[in-house]
Amino acid sequence: YEGSGLLSYFKKDTKISLLAASNNINSQGFSNDEVFDSMGHGRNSWLMQGGSVTNFNGRTYYNQGGSGNIKGIQRSTTIGFNYSDKLSKDADLESFSLMHSDNNLKTRSKVSRTTLLPDYTLKTNSESNGKNESKQYNFDTSAKIKLDSLTSIYISPSFSRGEGFSFNNSKSSTLRDNLLLNESDAYTSTDSESNTFNPNIYFSKKFRKKGRTASVNMNTTISDSKTDQINKSQTLFYQNSEPNDIRNQLSKNKTQTNSYEFSAGYSEPLSDSTSISLNLNYENNLDRNLREVNDFDQNTGQYSNYNMGLSNKMDQKINKISPELVYEIDKNKLNLWASADLDISNMKVNSVFNNQNYDLQKNFVLPGYQFNVQYQFTQNKRLSFYNYSDFTIPSADQLTPYVDLVNPLIAYQGNPDLKNSWRNQTYLYFSNSNMVKNISYYANFSFTYSNNNVTNYSYFDDSGKQFVTYANVSGNKNINFGGGFTKTFKWKENKLTLNPRFNTTYTFNRGFINSVQYTSDSYAINPGFSLTYEIKDKITVKPSYRIAYNFSDYTNYDIGRVQTTNQVVKLELTNYIFKTRLVFGNDFEYNTSSNIAPGFKRDFYFWNTSLGYSFFNKQLTAKVKVYDVLNQNQSVRRTIMPAYFEDREDLILKRYVMFSLTMKLNKFAGKKLETK
Repeated sequence: YEGSGLLSYFKKDTKISLLAASNNINSQGFSNDEVFDSMGHGRNSWLMQGGSVTNFNGRTYYNQGGSGNIKGIQRSTTIGFNYSDKLSKDADLESFSLMHSDNNLKTRSKVSRTTLLPDYTLKTNSESNGKNESKQYNFDTSAKIKLDSLTSIYISPSFSRGEGFSFNNSKSSTLRDNLLLNESDAYTSTDSESNTFNPNIYFSKKFRKKGRTASVNMNTTISDSKTDQINKSQTLFYQNSEPNDIRNQLSKNKTQTNSYEFSAGYSEPLSDSTSISLNLNYENNLDRNLREVNDFDQNTGQYSNYNMGLSNKMDQKINKISPELVYEIDKNKLNLWASADLDISNMKVNSVFNNQNYDLQKNFVLPGYQFNVQYQFTQNKRLSFYNYSDFTIPSADQLTPYVDLVNPLIAYQGNPDLKNSWRNQTYLYFSNSNMVKNISYYANFSFTYSNNNVTNYSYFDDSGKQFVTYANVSGNKNINFGGGFTKTFKWKENKLTLNPRFNTTYTFNRGFINSVQYTSDSYAINPGFSLTYEIKDKITVKPSYRIAYNFSDYTNYDIGRVQTTNQVVKLELTNYIFKTRLVFGNDFEYNTSSNIAPGFKRDFYFWNTSLGYSFFNKQLTAKVKVYDVLNQNQSVRRTIMPAYFEDREDLILKRYVMFSLTMKLNKFAGKKLETK
């Protein structure tokens, strides 16, 4: 099911908006697709990859999502209110917003992972299923107050609260040459809550001289979170004297964060097209983390036996001051923006693990810069160049040399000798379009190089248990090149658009496994082609094809190369009948992947269909939609990483039929909008 409504009221400077939406088809917010609405896959396939679209207060928000998003079947409900008005001559309430969301996510997955080692490989098969219920409450407001014609203050406080409950069941087994090394069976249930308050103030001052400005900004974040987790797990080891790990525990976690940021800036014009700015930023961050673990006591029936080995406490304080110098050129054809900054920071960490104190204090002086230039040859032809460099400080967990045994199969230990990571990235983009000839094309290139990357320095024992610390590696790099071309032919009421495109990525990584340094050279080649043919108000046909070829070459591994190929053939077909009142849409897709592990289906056919009819001057639209007509939808995919590759299948939506009615009621100044 899905239901949504949006009501907006406008009168002079007063704007009031109400929205409500609810569904159990993995959609978040509203969709403007005229054929399939919020139904995913097909032409809305990015929605099924974690993307979302929300229309609120006259604005449409798109979130592209990606592979990192959680898979599963989600039920979501959202209710929102927004109010804006002019309070007085010099005061504007830009937004007063309340939002509540309620989500319920069911997950189920099956994973086959191969871990790459110098002399052999480990095969881990795992399955899991779970449920996550969460509620989110958000309040934010922003107001602008004009002190005079040149001076303004912006006030924008916000508050959010989250509540959640989740449980997860998981099983895994690790094998070497078909010999069972270990098995794990675990159940966890988690209750959580969090609160975050952000009171922010921004002061802006313009001067009589054009381009001369001054500003002050104060941002504050005060947050706390609590998590209670029951963990019942059984980890069995078969090939050495490693004792079995049986746990029945209650873990209480508390996190507090206080962050204060103050920044001030002054900009001075040097000419009518150039300016220089001086900015100063100060940050103070305090993080407190406490974990208390108690084992179950059979005698009392309570979680009352304090587990010192898994309980810990960590306090981290960082003070940072960052001066920055900015130079800008703003001309008709040339735009340039360059900055140089210096981060001067002090980190103090105090932690207690297994009743042992770990104190850490470090000072950092880290330079950085950004350079961005764009040259516009003509109105539709432009070239952009961007380059930046920065440093990243290792986290407190990576620097503190305690041993964390929370995971029975992986032990982590920090390294206080880690260096700061350095990264430099260059990006080049060219685009051109000819409106007369209906031709457009673009090309982009990027290069990223890094030194002292923090990477895992790990080894596996005979039981398949992993021990991880951290080390610096240098020379990692990433190169990306892509481009696209679009040509449109028009005659009478016909339009034909051709769109070939290409993207390729090369990534080089170094790392350590079992005390041996390995390297990986990864390539991703992604050509594609789409064609769109339209007869105005009658038919739209859009076939497309893309292939994703991925492979990695390794050194110092038992396996020298891992590869996979994914091919997708699509056909989007839309028919407009009875002067566009009747719309018949069909999305067909064939998806196939190579080199998938046994037990996973390698290919499938997918078909969505929709039939909609508009009446009452197109203010009412009735539809019947069928998702996954053939009931073959699946989510099998292969992921190739520097230290492992895995095949994964997740719980996703299957075939369903939906009937819908959409109503558009528009009134302006008390009169109904007439549709011609």
